[in-house]
Amino acid sequence: MVQVSSMKEDAVTSGHGSGGRLTQKLTERILSRFETEGFEMEDCAFLDKGGNDADIAVTMDGFTVSPQDFPGGDIGKLAVCGSSNDLAVRGVEPRWLTLSLIIEEGLEFSLLDRYMESAARTAKEGNIRLIAGDTKVVPHGMADKIFIAACAMGKKMSSRTLQTSNLRQGDVLILSTSPGRHGAALAAARFNIAAPGLTSDCALLWPSLKPLMALDGLRCMRDCTRGGLGTVLCEWAEGASLGVELVETNLPANRETNAICDILGFDPLYLASEGCAVVAVAPEQAEGCLDLLRQNSISRDAAVIGRIVADHPRMVGMKTRIGGMRCVDMPVGEILPRIC
Repeated sequence: MVQVSSMKEDAVTSGHGSGGRLTQKLTERILSRFETEGFEMEDCAFLDKGGNDADIAVTMDGFTVSPQDFPGGDIGKLAVCGSSNDLAVRGVEPRWLTLSLIIEEGLEFSLLDRYMESAARTAKEGNIRLIAGDTKVVPHGMADKIFIAACAMGKKMSSRTLQTSNLRQGDVLILSTSPGRHGAALAAARFNIAAPGLTSDCALLWPSLKPLMALDGLRCMRDCTRGGLGTVLCEWAEGASLGVELVETNLPANRETNAICDILGFDPLYLASEGCAVVAVAPEQAEGCLDLLRQNSISRDAAVIGRIVADHPRMVGMKTRIGGMRCVDMPVGEILPRIC
């Protein structure tokens, strides 16, 4: 159920925040004003281009999730996990964090305290230190309770740079857990749909991904946030000019997520995750990668979901349960706004 805004084409629409094709165009429009040569413009940027283990990486993310409290987390936990996960998928151990709070006048101190305690608890779990921050208060009606911008920094823990251009024909794709649980949990909360047992997968990824740094066949990784797994794989296919083939029956599935998708007409492939990573690894190390992921509780359901192919370059196909081949395209409009 992809919604394309009817707003005029010369203005930003909610679809530009979808993480799909419109977001890609919006990002390109903004970046065209800047000098970005020398940076990959993936999840985070490496500041020291010397290529040694001490490389510092930085990333920036904004969080406007609605509702701010959801099954499995809240905006404070989400801000720490979402920003630091962008480092983790590039082989960077998150170390430092800055937060900028946009607070709406009238926000109860009890809510502010709870969100900050949640953020602090999550940071402590990940051994991440808050080193700077900012607060702004805007008049009532100019924001929705609280928005958080987070800048995460860390140290690169691999001599290799994990990036899309590393992908090779034959690489195996592994998904760390079932896709779409964060989006499904948000949808259930927002539309007051009873979904016993359904919680967001919001979690720090570094503890489960760190052991993979020992694999010399590790190509690249990505957390499946806005736009979900489907959008990530479309970006990989286009970025590497190779094809991607998924096997539907191999995808880890969550019964509650599928139930919400059936009710609302969503596809789990395009719903956001906040504790799920897709990993590309050389075929000879796929089993070892699986074993390492399954040793951590948040990725114990890891499974091989497909591979990189030379056929149909820049496109993603999925072998369906009934033996057909479905095209997995990048969504154009908004599926579910304000999920992060």
